[in-house]
Amino acid sequence: MKFTNQRARSSVLFAGASLAALLAAQPAVAAEAPEQPATPQASDSADQGSADAIVVTARRKAEKLADVPVSVAALGAGELTERRIFSESDLQTATPGLTVRQTNSSNQISFSLRGQSLDAFSFASPAVLNYINEFNAQSTSSSAFYDLQSIQVLKGPQGTLFGRNATGGAVLYETRKPDANFGGYARLSYGNYNNVVAEGAINVPGEVISGRVAAQYQKRDGYQRNLLLGTRNASIDNFSVRPTIQIKSGGFTNTTVYQYAFTGGVSAGLRATNYYGVNGSSGANTDAKNNFVNGQPYAGQLGFGLPSATLYPDGIAPNLEYGAQFAKFGFSGLPSFINAQKNFGFYDIFNNQTGAHQGRQHLLTNTTTYEWDNNLQLKNVFGFNHSKSRDRTDVDGTPFEPLNIGFDGGTSATNFGNPKIGGPGAEGYTYVQRQLSDELQLSGKSGRLTYIGGLYYFEGKDAQRLPLVFAPDYVAALGDNLGSFLREYQVVSKSKAVYAQMTYALSDQLNVTGGARYTWEQTNYTPARRTAGFNPFLDDFNVGQGVGPEELKASKPSWTVSLDYKPTSSLLLYITHRGSWRTGGFNGTATSVNSAGKTVGNRFLPETTYDFEVGAKFNGEIGTMPATLNIAAYDQHISNVIRAVYLGVAAVSGNVEKARVTGLEADASLRVSPWFQIGGTLAYTNARYTKNTAIVGNTVVKFGPYGDVPEWTGSAYAKVEHEIASVGTVSLRGDMYSQSAFYYSNAAATILPGTRIDGYTLFDLRAELSNAFGTGATVSAYVKNLTDKKYNVGGFALGAVNAINSVLPGLPRMYGVEIKYDF
Repeated sequence: MKFTNQRARSSVLFAGASLAALLAAQPAVAAEAPEQPATPQASDSADQGSADAIVVTARRKAEKLADVPVSVAALGAGELTERRIFSESDLQTATPGLTVRQTNSSNQISFSLRGQSLDAFSFASPAVLNYINEFNAQSTSSSAFYDLQSIQVLKGPQGTLFGRNATGGAVLYETRKPDANFGGYARLSYGNYNNVVAEGAINVPGEVISGRVAAQYQKRDGYQRNLLLGTRNASIDNFSVRPTIQIKSGGFTNTTVYQYAFTGGVSAGLRATNYYGVNGSSGANTDAKNNFVNGQPYAGQLGFGLPSATLYPDGIAPNLEYGAQFAKFGFSGLPSFINAQKNFGFYDIFNNQTGAHQGRQHLLTNTTTYEWDNNLQLKNVFGFNHSKSRDRTDVDGTPFEPLNIGFDGGTSATNFGNPKIGGPGAEGYTYVQRQLSDELQLSGKSGRLTYIGGLYYFEGKDAQRLPLVFAPDYVAALGDNLGSFLREYQVVSKSKAVYAQMTYALSDQLNVTGGARYTWEQTNYTPARRTAGFNPFLDDFNVGQGVGPEELKASKPSWTVSLDYKPTSSLLLYITHRGSWRTGGFNGTATSVNSAGKTVGNRFLPETTYDFEVGAKFNGEIGTMPATLNIAAYDQHISNVIRAVYLGVAAVSGNVEKARVTGLEADASLRVSPWFQIGGTLAYTNARYTKNTAIVGNTVVKFGPYGDVPEWTGSAYAKVEHEIASVGTVSLRGDMYSQSAFYYSNAAATILPGTRIDGYTLFDLRAELSNAFGTGATVSAYVKNLTDKKYNVGGFALGAVNAINSVLPGLPRMYGVEIKYDF
């Protein structure tokens, strides 16, 4: 889309018409006294029968969830524990409309909100951004959620208040800060697969300086059997520690948080589901429908005209690295493997890479505030994050090696397949991220006017080392591998912005909000190393190919306009219009050529969006029963949608012309009695490409259906609790989560058929005894995926690279016991 005067006029007319309608309705409603302002700290309570206890910072100030005129899902510390939300993948079941994307491994994770997401290896800025203590921090590994005050999920375009621009939303993590009481807690959990979690925190108060230290350790055996290597996948070996120091004197507060995290273990592995044969023929799935390679019927070429079904026909096994093992498993080539795999267990895999994962993160946030009085505050938010990960990942889920990430080592091609020999690229895929930002803001209140404004600076560096090798298991058959490449590059991103937002109370019941932001983005791409030829073990990777650094600059506005109206103290009605964007970038693994023009070279352009949202929030009583109901309907339009497809060698990103996402989200809770409460969520998402053509890597590709967006998601829960004298409070909670089918590619109707994942339904149970026998301890038992449902959470669509598509299985039944002691 273009940010034209016509669009601006439409926005003004929209706001004016909405304002007129609400003003006309206002006199018909009796005014009620406004509620008291919320305290700026989220409640630990897991009680969902009232939104009074839930405090959010969606507008950079502490407000009750029921008073915020945007769609927000918020989880306090108590609910995070009660629902066992300890990682990104757990968050999906608690947030309507949020999808956690898992692609080539369990550590390749990103969020999808309202259809806006980040494709694996797309080299793009995320559509949904993570913030830790208001600092935008991305990580190269999955996270561990511990000692958090709250998690908030803001839905829809973001740009006027939070950090960098985003087209899908933001996820805010708030760590627990020191308080006025000496104390802490210790938690120990043990479950199946030898899942051990040890966690604790201690709080030390002081008149001026106070501190808190929290830490967590988790170790779990793998639930997948790698029958090819005789090992286990999907194991965890993580440790994290987080000290916090807070200085308070008068109106001055300075809070510094440092976090170190190590993530280890072995990532969950892929399972191949289908392949494309010559001319698209295959007994495993329908033919590819769209021809786009050299005018010939698409055959899943590996960039040099050989589909995997041709490389690995039945009968080739004796010539391959692991060929001697194949006969006992009942297959001798790719076609027979796809069929034979159905006879093994759902969690049995045949990965030729270990799946070993190692990641480290150093995170620092510093927040300084000075309050002159309750009406004026100066605030500075500084953050620094450095994370690095290495992965040995099997990208196709087969025992064959049409395309490997990571050289097995050695000094010549004859040493392929020997992981004991080192060498360049032997560590696999290496990804390094660094972010630094600073934000200075002034906020306050004057009469009926509330305002906030500020300056923002961000600098990030992404560096990737991607060693690729074609068919190293062909050494015995052909005397050499079919090709090898090393892609190593870095991207430096800089963002500068100025913003302001104001809310004016037209009456005690009616507020109007307007905000604007202007952002300047600069992206610099440097291809550090790139090899040509077939030997991946050259001492010098700097082979001159006439490539050089490139630069992309963009600057655009983002905005928000909203009206909210409270006809009663328990009901909020609102309407919002927003516009935002995310910057473009470069394809780090594509051949670098002239970058002039939209469709030439390895660049992709910024993505822009605008939306309209209407909603209602009820927080009151039905009869005598406390109840909440939040409902939102939205219509979002996106232009130059950033999407990646996997062509030839690796992922290539481009811009799909236009897309539209409309939907409905709702969540509700009802405390039927002091001992019984129920609740649930529901989300309907209709995402589609309205103009589905993109030129990606100088190739015309038609996209659709929309990937990683279930049309329906929903959850429900019921909780009973009863206090028993001299024993404690006993509670039992049951949760259900369900979602419809979705596609794990964005081109399932054209070049990537067979990339659909069925819907599924999961059930969880948790029983708890709090203050057990007056000791202050809480004892609980849990089971997740009660019915041991076999389901898939994502996939990797490499049909246009190696003619193979694969999926990633979800967690099996997990159960265990836990004890927590607060002191």
